[in-house]
Amino acid sequence: MNSSVVGALRGALVFGAAALAAGCAVPAHSVQLEPHRAAGTSPSATTTAVAQAPRFTVTPSVIPSDGMGVVRIIAPDADSIVFESVSGVDRYSRRGNMMVVRVTGHFGEEQHETRYAARDRGVLFDIVKRPIKVTACRQRQCREYYQTLTIKLPERNESSVALTAGWGTAFTRRAITGENKSVLLREALNNSIWSLQGEIATHGINARLQGYYNSGEQGGSLDLSRTFRHTTGDEMGYGLAMHLSTRRIDWLQDGAGVALPRRTAYQASIGPSVMVKGLTASSQFGLYTDGQETLQLLSTVVSLNGNLTEVRSPVSLTVEKTFAFGGGPIVPRRRDGTDRMIVGVQVAPNVALRFGMNSRRSTWPIEGSTSNLQVSETYYSVGAQYTLTW
Repeated sequence: MNSSVVGALRGALVFGAAALAAGCAVPAHSVQLEPHRAAGTSPSATTTAVAQAPRFTVTPSVIPSDGMGVVRIIAPDADSIVFESVSGVDRYSRRGNMMVVRVTGHFGEEQHETRYAARDRGVLFDIVKRPIKVTACRQRQCREYYQTLTIKLPERNESSVALTAGWGTAFTRRAITGENKSVLLREALNNSIWSLQGEIATHGINARLQGYYNSGEQGGSLDLSRTFRHTTGDEMGYGLAMHLSTRRIDWLQDGAGVALPRRTAYQASIGPSVMVKGLTASSQFGLYTDGQETLQLLSTVVSLNGNLTEVRSPVSLTVEKTFAFGGGPIVPRRRDGTDRMIVGVQVAPNVALRFGMNSRRSTWPIEGSTSNLQVSETYYSVGAQYTLTW
């Protein structure tokens, strides 16, 4: 994977970590285990040297079937602990009175096959209780305890069409600097952003048409992708992706005092894409033009769990980085770059909170000078979106 994809992934992970830090802590389930007794036995008949029952804690309390959890067992009176699945497939043992084990959602399964949640009369059955056994021993006298791990199954997405409308408010900073770093325009303002997106997926082909509008810029894009090999299990799938877009910027002449044209820009790019368990990364090459000059374009897009992925997910993430350059044989003076990230977090059926970050930098050479005109715009947005699928 090239450095652009790695950089985009790193930014996505940083954003995710910040979101987790800002939110609630991961919920854990903790319980004092009850000793297992055979039918007809009394408590005195099962008394051993292990007098105090172990404390069993699992984090998170519900483990995703394709995720991971941490099991912590503390048995103050024990000198060894055994943690295993009742099926006998997975087994861990430690000396001492504490054990910490990382387990996956496939703990206790003989075959690690993806299982999906089922719906019956509108009710979703997505929770599986997997039995486990804890054995605490002291001086070769042992006591058994039984508990369950709660596993959450993913829901398969049967939809092929999605229509999403969104609204948000953005805090925007804009600046234009000229020769000798002189400030021609600097402003900060709030504005609204409206968006509309339609997506269709069928037989390995995915098409997404989206548009947006705010007081300083309007634009739209069309993304087409063709999957040649679908992701199966841990294997990587691959395909081909194409991106077409247009945008019009209206704020450049507003108070800037410079002759920057209100041009409509177009870009087209195409390139390979890879897919791993809902994560899609694509590096594309293409052209960017504003009607008077044509630039070369490099683009990297990373997306996680869009509207029409195979498995439904309450979180979607899109990270995009583009860089267009031209107008110079060695160090291009005409450049245009965009970094964009959009996160959607589902809070109710069909409704999601939407967070975004958009940063754009453009450079124009000043006629008759060796200096460049620098244009930058950064905005952070928050809002909501509503999605209909069928």
